[in-house]
Amino acid sequence: MSTPSPHICRNCNFENKSSFQFCPNCGQKNTDGKITFSELGAEFQDAVFNIESRTWSTFKSLFIPGKLTLEYFAGRHRQYVHPLRLLLVTSVLLIIAMSFQDFQSSTNNNYDVKERIKENYERLKLYKILGNIVDSTNHIFPSQETELITDTIMSRFEDSLNGLLHTNGNGYGEYVDLNQYLGSGNEGKELVLKRDFLEMDEEELTQKYKQDADWFDQLYFKQQAKFIKDESQLFAAVLGYLTWAILLMMPFLALVLYTLYYRHSYYYIEHLIFAFHVHAFSFLVLTILIFGIHVFPQWIFLILFGVIMVYLFISIWRVYQQNFWKTSLKFILLNIVYLILFFLFLIGTFITTFLLL
Repeated sequence: MSTPSPHICRNCNFENKSSFQFCPNCGQKNTDGKITFSELGAEFQDAVFNIESRTWSTFKSLFIPGKLTLEYFAGRHRQYVHPLRLLLVTSVLLIIAMSFQDFQSSTNNNYDVKERIKENYERLKLYKILGNIVDSTNHIFPSQETELITDTIMSRFEDSLNGLLHTNGNGYGEYVDLNQYLGSGNEGKELVLKRDFLEMDEEELTQKYKQDADWFDQLYFKQQAKFIKDESQLFAAVLGYLTWAILLMMPFLALVLYTLYYRHSYYYIEHLIFAFHVHAFSFLVLTILIFGIHVFPQWIFLILFGVIMVYLFISIWRVYQQNFWKTSLKFILLNIVYLILFFLFLIGTFITTFLLL
């Protein structure tokens, strides 16, 4: 076996005129590939404590308005977590916090729509069976006494059934109106037989009820049936795409900052980094808020929301270094534009998720 050259890095094949202990190109220690136990332990310790140190430094600076951004602009990058990675990590934490909460119904009801429709359907089947038995009894024993007894039984059973049937399960009706549970409120009725709704999947329902409709109506009907049958799907999907929606919004927000501070010396990418850092802080606060939603008193939420606003204002003031009144005016404008952007991207994410999932 040939002896490795002390002038060539075995990691990146960089060749240097003189021998070196650490590669000038990639930074790896020059080695022949044989690793001792002490070297492995040293590398492990360095990797673990370096990550912990960077993470601790990042979050410590993040909680001081504008500090992390200013540190990054000053060229101190290696000791902090990359801005995009920080944004992704904090957004994932927020999604995890939201997924543990109990608001996963796409129809915004406090009951399971499919189960309620099923309960009504089963009770109505029982009512029809009893009705058939009564008709057969009246036919076999045709007398006024028999009819009086059977009518009394059916009347009392009907009264009991009225108490069991759920109003929001379409009651005695043979059909279920999909638009009642998941629609914009401006459409007409989208009626489907309860039996079909319970026994067919969304593909079969579409083939039966929307065979002659155009592709968009078929797609809308199919997704509508899918999300009513399993209400958690839509919310879970929106959460899954939420990170991408936020990431897509960031360049537009950076463009707004670049426009507001066009006379400033910062490049566009620096405004983008500032947006990453501010959102990372906001996501952390919202994560804490959501995890404690059943523990904290309501006034805590107002305080935490106020903390985010104050943090944003001070961050803008420190990073862009303008006077109080200019900062206040641009702070208001930024919040107005942000709300518009957030609303547009949120609606876009919801529609995309609903139609394409």
